[in-house]
Formats: sequence, structure tokens, C-alpha cells
Amino acid sequence: MIFKIAFKNVWRNKVRSLIVITAITLGLSGGIFTVSVITGMVDQKIHSGINNEVSHIQIHNPEFLQNYESRYNIPHPDSIAAIILKTPAVKAVCCRSRITGMAASSNSAAGIQIIGVDPQQEMKVFTLYTSIPDSAGGYFKGSRKNQIVIGRKLADKLKIRLKSKVILRFQNPDGNLTEAAFSVNGIFQSANNVFDEINVFVKKIDLDQVTGSDNGIQEIALIVGDDNKIPEVQASLKARLKGMLVQNWMEIRPDMSMITSAIAIEVYIILGIILFALAFGIVNTMLMIVFERTRELGMLMAVGMSKSRVFRMIMLETVFLTLIGGLIGMALSATLVAVFHRHGIDLSAFSKGLGAFGFDPKIYPFIKRVLYINLSLMIILTGILSAIMPARKALQLKPVEAIRIE
Repeated sequence: MIFKIAFKNVWRNKVRSLIVITAITLGLSGGIFTVSVITGMVDQKIHSGINNEVSHIQIHNPEFLQNYESRYNIPHPDSIAAIILKTPAVKAVCCRSRITGMAASSNSAAGIQIIGVDPQQEMKVFTLYTSIPDSAGGYFKGSRKNQIVIGRKLADKLKIRLKSKVILRFQNPDGNLTEAAFSVNGIFQSANNVFDEINVFVKKIDLDQVTGSDNGIQEIALIVGDDNKIPEVQASLKARLKGMLVQNWMEIRPDMSMITSAIAIEVYIILGIILFALAFGIVNTMLMIVFERTRELGMLMAVGMSKSRVFRMIMLETVFLTLIGGLIGMALSATLVAVFHRHGIDLSAFSKGLGAFGFDPKIYPFIKRVLYINLSLMIILTGILSAIMPARKALQLKPVEAIRIE
């Protein structure tokens, strides 16, 4: 009975109720959509970083990461790669040479990381090859020797284009300075301008021929089929590869790990602030309702309605009002997120600024379903907290005095 009375009371003043519901709807839908844009940006940054830069897990000689000297390579890399491939949940693995060097053109020079790869292995682990537009060449197309794939940012810095010559200078395994000319075969453009500026890719076989010896493998990268299996695979490899440093993507790129943790907290802070602000409007509306119905409430208590029932009635009215606005707001936001997730939000006008922080200029809003469940609980809690003051005000009414009020 109390439920029916409370629900009907919500619609006694339809205009006022609709205004409050609209405020809750717009506030929540705007907040959720903002959160979905932020979540989408971060999610894209993490996936781009994993797929283009670091993979799920990397293996190095511990000495190598201290100063990136190529002489600290991984012994017996083919055997280690075979062990990795036999590990359950591992999808693909690739071996890479890493050498610190310099790239020079007739116009400029820049410090770089030279990554020697086996293109077929590389494409199974990393998707950087998909970041090369059709107009910017390809990923080691053809059988020509000394091909190089560079980032758009580095190409602009060196003022070079497709098929231009680039001179690479670096130390060979014996410590002697070596240089060779490479032809630009492809120009990639990822979401991370910093990565594009300092990394170049060449075939490992070409790199070895330039130095006249095997430059070794300084890095082994692998992709796991299920993200949830990463800790399990890492623990297994640590136990089997004694003396090697086995790191997951969060350890390799702590900045991405920190963003992931921060965004989970930030989402609820934003929505909490919005609900907190809306709560003041709800409290004000319910206080007005109590004052307008003072005589009515007094009569109900005078004819025998207990104060606990009056308290529950006011509480339920507030929760119903809040929940209706919240559900409509969540439905509206879900529709907005679905539409913009399909088509994306183009922020190409800010691509330079976004690229400096590793964010893609086209954002696809994204929200986890669990957020809607948690948000529903937050909305109900907001309604309950907002009802406490008006409900207590109703309990303070004295039936005899309340009935006399016109």
C-alpha cells in the first residue's frame, strides 16, 4: 500500500516532478557520456601501446635495460622462443634486435632506437604495420635490401619521404662505429608521436649483413590470447627462464598502468560529484512537498498512520523520483555511447596535442556494463540520503497543529 501511495504522490505535481527528473536525466547522461569519452581514450591508448609498442610480455637480459647496450643480448633466443610458444595461452612470439643509434639525412639528424625484426614474426605480435597508409608505402614490401620503416614524426623531423635515403650510425657488437644507407620503405603513424619519433624498423638480416656479424637478440615479445592469463603466463616463464627479466606491459610502461588505475577511481569521482550536486535539488524539492502537504500529513497521523509509515512514504517518494530520472539518464547515455562508439568522435583538429600524450585523434566512447550496475546502487543511495532530511521534517510535525494549517 505504501509503495502505491508513494508512487502516485510523485505525480501529484507533474510539472515539478518532471523538472527534477529532467535535471537528473541530463546530469547523469552528460556525466556518463563524459566518463565514456575518457574511458574510451584511455582504453585506446592502452591497446595501441600494447599492440604497437610493448606487447603483453617482454623478455630481456637484465643488464640490457640498464644502459641499452646491444652486447647484453639474450642467449639461445630460438630455444627460448620455442619454450614460450609451448606455454599455454601464448598466441605469438617474436625476437628483436635493439640498437641505440642515429639517423641522418641531408637535412637533419636524430637519436633513435634501431629495431631489427623478422617481418613475418613481427606482424603476428604487433599491429604497427596497419598504421602505414596506402600512400606511405608498406611494411617491408619486396625483397630489396636495406629497407627501413620509420614514423611520420621522424620523417618530418629529418625532412624525408618515401624512397628517401637515411644513414644509420651505430656501434656493432665489437664496439666499432658502423654506418649504412637505408631506403625508406614505409612511414607509419601511430597514436604516440614520441614513439614515432625515436623508433625505426629494419630487417634483422640486413642489420647483420651491415655489421658483418650477428647482432644478437636483445628483446623477445609475446602476445597472450586472453588478457586475464597474462599473470599466469608471466609466472610460468619466470620459473622456466632463470636469469632473464620477464616483465608484463604494466611493468614495462608504468605510466599506462597508472592511468588504468586512476581512471577507475576518476569515473566514480565524477559521477559522485554529479549525484552530490543533484541531491541538493532533490532535497529542496522534497522539502517543498513536505511543507505543501503539512495539513495532509497531519491528518494522516491523526487518523492513525504511524510515523514510521510516514517516514517510509517520504523516503519511497524520493527514491522513486531519483530512480526514474536515473534510469532514463542511463538509458539516454547508453544510446549516446552506442551511437558515438560506432561512428567515433573526430578530434583531428587537436591531433598534435593528443599525439604528444599518446592518444588517438579519433575517440570511440566506451563504458563497462558493471558501471551501470554500480551507478544504479549509487542512485538509490543518493535517493535515500536525499530523503532523510525531508522525512525527518515530516516526523517533527504535530498532528493537532498541522491540521490547523490552511
